[in-house]
Amino acid sequence: MNEKDLIIITCSSPNDPIVGAHVGIQIRHVPSKIVVKSVKMKTQHENRLEAMEKLKFELVKERLVTVVY
Repeated sequence: MNEKDLIIITCSSPNDPIVGAHVGIQIRHVPSKIVVKSVKMKTQHENRLEAMEKLKFELVKERLVTVVY
């Protein structure tokens, strides 16, 4: 997965303690048009990690990424 194929957007979470705090993350993989979102964690970093895991899972489901262990 190439970083330049991703569009990463911050968004507000329904669980934000502060109005206007953008801790949610939405990631769009441009070539496949897959969009994932994570808003349930408390920090933007944790949401980014979770969204990346979701994206990897979706790409594997679509067989666009090979899993290497």
